[in-house]
Amino acid sequence: MLAMVVGWEVAGGSYGLPVTVGAIAGATALVLLLRLPLDVIVLGALLVGYIVGNRGFAQFSLVPGLPILPAEAGLALCLGWLVTQSAFARKLPLRRDALNAAVALWIAVGSARILPDARAHGAFALRDFATIYYALFFFVAQAQANTPQARAFFESCLRWAAVIIIPISELFRRFPEFFLGTFAVGGIPVIFLKGDLVATFMAVGVLLAHHRWETTRRAGWLIAALLGILGVLNSENRASLLGLVVASVWLALGRRWGLLRLQLIAAAAGGLILLGGIVTGLVPARDNAAVRLYERVASMVDVTGARSYDSPDVEFKGDNNRFRLVWWQTVAGETIDNGPWLGLGFGYDLAATFLQRYYPDSDDEFSTRSPHSILLTAFGRTGAVGLAALLTVVAAMAWRTWRGLREKTGDGIAEVYWLAAWVILTSACFGVVLEGPMGAVVFWTLLGLANAASVAAPAEDAMAGSTGANSAADLRSPATVDEVAARP
Repeated sequence: MLAMVVGWEVAGGSYGLPVTVGAIAGATALVLLLRLPLDVIVLGALLVGYIVGNRGFAQFSLVPGLPILPAEAGLALCLGWLVTQSAFARKLPLRRDALNAAVALWIAVGSARILPDARAHGAFALRDFATIYYALFFFVAQAQANTPQARAFFESCLRWAAVIIIPISELFRRFPEFFLGTFAVGGIPVIFLKGDLVATFMAVGVLLAHHRWETTRRAGWLIAALLGILGVLNSENRASLLGLVVASVWLALGRRWGLLRLQLIAAAAGGLILLGGIVTGLVPARDNAAVRLYERVASMVDVTGARSYDSPDVEFKGDNNRFRLVWWQTVAGETIDNGPWLGLGFGYDLAATFLQRYYPDSDDEFSTRSPHSILLTAFGRTGAVGLAALLTVVAAMAWRTWRGLREKTGDGIAEVYWLAAWVILTSACFGVVLEGPMGAVVFWTLLGLANAASVAAPAEDAMAGSTGANSAADLRSPATVDEVAARP
């Protein structure tokens, strides 16, 4: 009977009931197949979708005509289930540590002004407020990663998605018409890659693939890590390269030399191959990969954009630096003048004054609302109070990362999550990353997984040590037959 009703609805062009029935059937099948709770599966699907599908996945609406996007729908489901579980358990879904307190403070500070901003700016305020409520994924991921099965599932989702994005990005670069036109549903591309985020996820994939290589010693993961490094070096995004450098600095501070050694070996091998190509005349001496990489690195400190570049691929980087500098100065000055403590609010156009200053005679439409830095976004929207709350989260991250790297526990996946979060945060300081779901969902989920794994690893190590000690004691002094018979 249900099949007949669904068929009738499809034939009449109504898809509400068929989509609902299909979603319920698919969710049931996944739960039975993977033997995991539905909320865990949903969060894993969001991670894969935003890493691989990227901007294309983010545009899909679950209900035609309504802005029910994947991140919001997934957050509603996972958060609703978390609240229900917490109510039955009679405890808050919070842990008593500095990071939980810092994230809760960031959400509280941002939420304090959303009601007046929504009345003043309407839907624009709600869209900008996503920067705040995406942080709820931290608590969702932290609560879901309470079992080894869930943690293994999330690790697999992140690792495979971050590795698969390497060949997909090359295919997207070579065949954009296929992805944007053919491989689409209802006119929306299934995969639509945002360049800076793709490079950032590649850097995250380097960390995950190298960790897998150290754990299994399978050559495929080593090759994946090398390809990820090559992808980051060849991308136009400089923030992802800087993020990988930040992760490498953390590894050096923690005296973890595995990934650093791999990077040095890859750099030496690449240098020798390039030198051989120059000597034999196969590679030009002035326009090659090493020169372009050098100019990209040099452009990072070219704040005013006054430097001249030989490579045409890097020539626009100087203007890009000036673009950011002028926007940051404009937002900072406007916020200090009009709302230094509580900011200018959600929905306020942080680009209007900048456009008058940087493009005074341009009539082109400019849709970007975030000033390419999460720090300036936090200051512009929520003022010094909100910026201080965000910096508290960063400080808690730094402390937990330092502890995790200095105190080796478990299989080391918690440390990888901390470093991956630093890669995304570094990229967010120079681009629009945490203001949208593609970067924010992955970042806050990584942070929650890192915190959960950091707590679980010492407990599991202690349990394993206790089991081993008991086994050793039993072998040293076996019980007699009479003692065994006397035990209940």
